[in-house]
Amino acid sequence: MRLLIIASSLLLFGCSKQNLTPLDTLVVAIDAEPSNLDPRFALDAYSQRIDTLLYDALVMIDNNLQIVPHLAQNWKTLNDTTYQFTLKPNLRFPDGSPIMADHFVYTLKQIQDPNFGSPLLSEFKNVEKVQALDPLTLEIRLKTPQASFLTDLTLIKAMKEQKDPKDLPIGCGPYQLVTKEPNTLKLKRNPDHFKFHPKLENLVFKIIKDDNTRVLKLKKGEVDLIQNALNYDSLAKLSKTPTLSFTKSPGITYAYLGLNLKDPLLKNKKVRQAIAHAIHREEIIEHLLENMATPANSLLSSQNWYTAPRVQSYDYNPEKAKTLLKESGVSLPLTLVFKTSTDIQAVNIARLISDHLKKVGILVELRTHEWGTFFNDIQTGNFQLFSSRWVGVTDPDIFYDVFHSSNIPPGKNRVFYINPKVDKLTSEGRVTLNTQKRKKIYAKVQKIIAEDVPYISLWHLNNTAVYSTRIKGFYFHPQANYLPFLDLSK
Repeated sequence: MRLLIIASSLLLFGCSKQNLTPLDTLVVAIDAEPSNLDPRFALDAYSQRIDTLLYDALVMIDNNLQIVPHLAQNWKTLNDTTYQFTLKPNLRFPDGSPIMADHFVYTLKQIQDPNFGSPLLSEFKNVEKVQALDPLTLEIRLKTPQASFLTDLTLIKAMKEQKDPKDLPIGCGPYQLVTKEPNTLKLKRNPDHFKFHPKLENLVFKIIKDDNTRVLKLKKGEVDLIQNALNYDSLAKLSKTPTLSFTKSPGITYAYLGLNLKDPLLKNKKVRQAIAHAIHREEIIEHLLENMATPANSLLSSQNWYTAPRVQSYDYNPEKAKTLLKESGVSLPLTLVFKTSTDIQAVNIARLISDHLKKVGILVELRTHEWGTFFNDIQTGNFQLFSSRWVGVTDPDIFYDVFHSSNIPPGKNRVFYINPKVDKLTSEGRVTLNTQKRKKIYAKVQKIIAEDVPYISLWHLNNTAVYSTRIKGFYFHPQANYLPFLDLSK
């Protein structure tokens, strides 16, 4: 009888009316709390994505990953190191005060001040001088040419300081922050935005760390949308739910296997190439990622204009892997330590990769660590193999950051890769302003990297979203930022 009562209750619960959100409000569930909504200090993805709604920059990255004017009406380069920006007229903060060039001077100088403590300091060390020539004209002079400068400039927002320095600065974005409560952020539409006119009055972000709870609240109608914050099993199940819509799109998040090139075994290029051929990426994508990723041959995605069209690829070929291992001269079987985080998805992928490697004579000792320990090991070179991702990469200058020999730890070249040709090319690429010449330079870089295999490219993850069928007009920005939310309606 007790079982019958429980079953009846579950039936009633399943048929109960949904707790639908208000028609003028979009409720979005995210799986982690934004660390800092002040764009001068924001590093994590959620903070930066929400900041795109609260603050505006001189320039922005459009849906084709191109830099376009935003608060700036236009810009011109006076020479290889001097940029002049003209602001659009009549721009205003929500309180009615004008947005002027001085606001950008103030923000940039703060970031450049080491005592201010902004993590963006390294991106703007090359700025020699910034000044307002008049209320609407900003001039920035660099010490040396910097091809990625306009991309970096998307991080510099127009903001107005509050009287209390503990309060967030006032932005001029399409939404304004109304309240910040435990596990909830409430935003309200800025009716006077110069460009964007959000269709929904309110935007609410719910921080729900448990995957099952996010799923339940979405199914019950307490949440409208979840973007890139569900495991692949949940996505597969929810995609079949009649009251929900499921959308996926090619993304630019790059997953890779890092190899320690200081290690006696892994400094042998044939061993690295053998590992690449031994991994069955398609099997992992199909069975663990529910076909929500695309095999990668480069750090840059196929959507990126700088992606080299033809580089060496490493299709699944265990016999080729065995041949390469034999040619390498190493004794088999060899044993490698593979480190990853405790994230269940990362662990499952590492286990399957371990199975693939075992088939060609490479035994893997898998070690999982909580994030802090794992990341510290990566930064200090305490690994042989590790799995990780690069998120939101749009500019090819990333190759200088992660592969130039000057950036070995504590820099971002965590695999200790050293190649004089790559050093020379990436140094040229970051100061070459002609886009066609720059593209040729980075095509050469990508071909060398593919041959040398300091990283084993795994895949580019798709952007995924599950949302209420009441939501109309959903689409993705390639960076998976939240600007498309401005066009949603119910």
